[in-house]
Amino acid sequence: MIDTKPRILCVDDEPNVLKFLEAVFVPNGYEVVKAEDGEEALEKIRSERIDLVLSDASMPKMDGFELCRRIKEDERSKDIPIVMITGLTAKADRVKGIEAGAEDFISKPIDAAEVIARVKMLLKAREEHERKIGQLLIDMGFITEEQLQEGLILAKEENMKVGEALYSLGILDKDRLYWVLSKQLKMNYVELSPEMMDQELIRQFPMDVLEELLCLPLYETGEEIHFAIADPTDQRIMKEVKSLRPKKAVQLHLALPEKILEILKLFQREVPSQQPLQKFVPSDKKPIHASPESTSSMEISKTEHFLNDFMSILLSIPEGETFWLYRTPHQCRLFSQKGMKVMPLQEYPEEIYPSIKERLGQYKRDHRLFIHEESTKRQLAFKWVQVDCLDGEMIRIEQIPVFSWEAFSKSHPQIPSPIKDLQQLLHEHRRLLIGSKDRLFVKQCCYALLIAENLFVEFPPPIFVEEEMDIYFPRTAQLTKHNFLKIFRTTSIPFLFCDIEYEKAPGDLFLDNYQHTIFYHPFSTIEMMKKALSVRQDWHQTGFKAIFFSQYQWKSV
Repeated sequence: MIDTKPRILCVDDEPNVLKFLEAVFVPNGYEVVKAEDGEEALEKIRSERIDLVLSDASMPKMDGFELCRRIKEDERSKDIPIVMITGLTAKADRVKGIEAGAEDFISKPIDAAEVIARVKMLLKAREEHERKIGQLLIDMGFITEEQLQEGLILAKEENMKVGEALYSLGILDKDRLYWVLSKQLKMNYVELSPEMMDQELIRQFPMDVLEELLCLPLYETGEEIHFAIADPTDQRIMKEVKSLRPKKAVQLHLALPEKILEILKLFQREVPSQQPLQKFVPSDKKPIHASPESTSSMEISKTEHFLNDFMSILLSIPEGETFWLYRTPHQCRLFSQKGMKVMPLQEYPEEIYPSIKERLGQYKRDHRLFIHEESTKRQLAFKWVQVDCLDGEMIRIEQIPVFSWEAFSKSHPQIPSPIKDLQQLLHEHRRLLIGSKDRLFVKQCCYALLIAENLFVEFPPPIFVEEEMDIYFPRTAQLTKHNFLKIFRTTSIPFLFCDIEYEKAPGDLFLDNYQHTIFYHPFSTIEMMKKALSVRQDWHQTGFKAIFFSQYQWKSV
């Protein structure tokens, strides 16, 4: 069963109200995250797991209504329930809150029993909704109870839907996910193909509008029109699709977004007002007067052109966007994916795929890709992985975000104090063992510590040994295997960060006498860390100071 405490974001510009809410929720088994205005609340939602928002309506900078609108407009947070606290009793203000997307309201003065009851009801309704979908998947034989529990935990931690969580874990494929979603929503699930489409009907609608809404007209009668849509949970999209034929009844059917986009691109090429997908089609016929040598040079030049084009596209990939290179026996296509939306970007000759794969292999370091951009001397980092399919191969590529102090400090305004405390701890003890569930945050704190201490040297550089490279730290050596450290046994390392599974950590890691050493383990609570450390004493015997990080504070263990 899920034992993670529900996290309530309480937003109010009055500190006394926040203290009161904390006193109400914490004894009842909730974890409280506090914010004093709407802007700070949005930063908390972007950086932390939040299960429900309890916000005052009247606040400086950004009021509760605007905060509510911002939360509901964001794909990542739109499913978080919102309760508005207001001293206003006019019907118009309640209507304003409903239009902004609030699920419930509480009037001032706040009654402790009432607020607990309303929060409990909203969280229970959300959990039962996710559980209902999961039970349907179990009944269909698509997943097991254990897999559902794993998906529910991830969905709760990452504020995503349980279906998306199961898909991201690789437990459920998208086709089955959409089929089950259609049953839950009592919609027909349509497996689209170009042959079944009415070309004349599609041409009656602006292609850019269909693409934005991810919908396709299927067929039309005298009284109604039928559309296939990809996201029936977005009320704005539902409303706009229905407005495409305002004088007719609209019937909606569910379809995969990839299929909708694929068909739209096919028809887009035939519409003069639209720019067709750029496509490279190599000629299999040699020029009449070309010699074998000149033909070979032309092929090499063409290959380099395609490779340079591919690398140029990678250098333009935005953070949070994923690229897929998909090769079948007939074609090689490059797709861009952001969230659930997939867009075809480029087509290459099928025979160019081995050259692209070989170029990736030159940079392969545990499925990492490093590209140095000559014009700006900029180095970008990527993750890539190959997936074999029945009809071909796919390569998934995503940019690893580059650490930015500006972005880090902006998203975490409280960060100077934890950095200063960490700096003092490292000065006092020199060797730290950190426990926390916030892996990425701790790593960024350690890199910010490097900046503050100015520990960057030409060689050997500061070293980060990581289980997973989820952010790129310039001017450091980022490794993935502990035994690489053996090379540096006789070398003075200016700084060492090691991301380890503590129970499995090799004992000799604790014996090496590096100058500044921080070991990290993903303990979720300080109690779990204390229990693990009580069993194993080698960390203490070699001079490590054990601390736990939570809510911007370092606590001794």
